[in-house]
Amino acid sequence: MRQSTLALVCGLILFVVLAYSWCGRNPAPQGTTLPATPTATPARPGTTAAPNVAASPSVSVAQITATPPAQTPPPEFQKVAQKAAPAIIELTVFDAKGQLLRTGNAFFVSRDGLLVTSWKIVADAAYGVAKSPDGKIRNVTGVVASAQEADLAILRAETKIGVPFLPPAKSSESIAVNAWAVVIGSSLQHKEQPVAAGTIISLGSDPKKDAFQISGAIPNDAAGAPVVDAKGEVVGISTKNGLRPTGLLDPLLAQSKSAGTGRWAAAPVESTTASPTPKLARNPRVIYNPAPRYPYEARMLRSGPTTGAGKFRVTFDPNGQVKNVQAIESTGQAVLDQAAVKALQQWKAEPGAHDWTVLVPITFQP
Repeated sequence: MRQSTLALVCGLILFVVLAYSWCGRNPAPQGTTLPATPTATPARPGTTAAPNVAASPSVSVAQITATPPAQTPPPEFQKVAQKAAPAIIELTVFDAKGQLLRTGNAFFVSRDGLLVTSWKIVADAAYGVAKSPDGKIRNVTGVVASAQEADLAILRAETKIGVPFLPPAKSSESIAVNAWAVVIGSSLQHKEQPVAAGTIISLGSDPKKDAFQISGAIPNDAAGAPVVDAKGEVVGISTKNGLRPTGLLDPLLAQSKSAGTGRWAAAPVESTTASPTPKLARNPRVIYNPAPRYPYEARMLRSGPTTGAGKFRVTFDPNGQVKNVQAIESTGQAVLDQAAVKALQQWKAEPGAHDWTVLVPITFQP
């Protein structure tokens, strides 16, 4: 009897000890509350932890916002680009030896051949030619006005019947901030048009005088291209230094009216030594330059009509006659190269003191 009672007492004591130990593992303190700020939960492998904005009030919303999508202009701007295309040209400039310097964008701003581009494209040039989307190549006689700080230049191209042009917006009209605008490059360099688009962002108190931007990204080779609004008017110019408003063109256009044919900064200087020979042009220019026609043979190829682009060096003798035509970059089709050489052999230039060359870009499209 005593042994059973002792066993019962020992069992009771063991039960109390175990119960107390179990309760101590999960205490329920009274008078306390859970913290209001949630703790960060470790991410499972293969997943990305979401930012805890509430726990980090110093983190701005911009830091966790996704990159905005590419700027797509309203549909009507496609027609604006198509209408503007004939006036936007490919400008190719050369040094005093006729070697290619660079090719860039430009656009006509008057029917008599005035064109606008970036000063840095033409700063060290001695000659130049302007090629239109229809294949016509015009001799550029020189720079008639420039604003080097603004990276703007106005040049003159030769024309007998006039050229298609883009009217600059009136200087009295400010750029419409938050309105859409597009940058349209030469179709000979960029098949997809426009090359950039976005809403206008002003960087100064007077948008018609100060620099401005558009919200879309602009490619590096867009210098010299016009910035056009929904009305088809040029509101700015893309330069190596950014976008410039057309208001900066006003004094340059006024200056160009009395500047004649202009001159190139790197053009050879005319010698002052007396000579019994007839006076020759100090800067010979091409006076007859028919554009190559797309050859009929290319249309009859088994693979069908083809396209091609190349560069050809034309050498003139002192009498202005073509002495030699050499393909520097082939079009990729012999029939197209032959058509280019045949047309270039008909070119004529002013008489000069010696042989000189010019590099001509040619593009064939059926």
